[in-house]
Amino acid sequence: MVVAQEKIEWQEPLKRKSRERNPRPAKKSSRFSKGKSILGLALIVGLTASIGAATIQLTVVQGAEVRNLEKEISTIKVRKNLLQMEADKLRAVGRIESEALAMGMEKPAGTVYVAGSLPSPSNQKVAPSTQAATQPTEGKPTALKQLSQLFTSFFASTQR
Repeated sequence: MVVAQEKIEWQEPLKRKSRERNPRPAKKSSRFSKGKSILGLALIVGLTASIGAATIQLTVVQGAEVRNLEKEISTIKVRKNLLQMEADKLRAVGRIESEALAMGMEKPAGTVYVAGSLPSPSNQKVAPSTQAATQPTEGKPTALKQLSQLFTSFFASTQR
């Protein structure tokens, strides 16, 4: 069976279909949908305004707290400086001497020896042979020397 091919013009069926089809009527906007839009917009604006007001209120409260803490810090610093000055007055050598004399202590008349070692000068102009002869050789300290160092360091610590 042989079937003949029908010639179709593409423009014609489109025109026919568009004429046959009834376009939908445009939806009329009602007052109800406008009211919903306005209500939704008012809700969004109100929510945004309430969040902004809460943020501002928190910022103001925290700013006041920061100012109070800064004032407290400055008063603590002033109090610390006053205490430091008072401690310096109490540590003054003249005050300690006068308090010691008031308690009945006596000022030492002779030379006061303090245990410790003094650093040796680095640029001595003495001949090396003389230096070696005057300095004793350092070895393991004897028990007597250790005991005397312990004894003098104990009394030196009590004088401080």
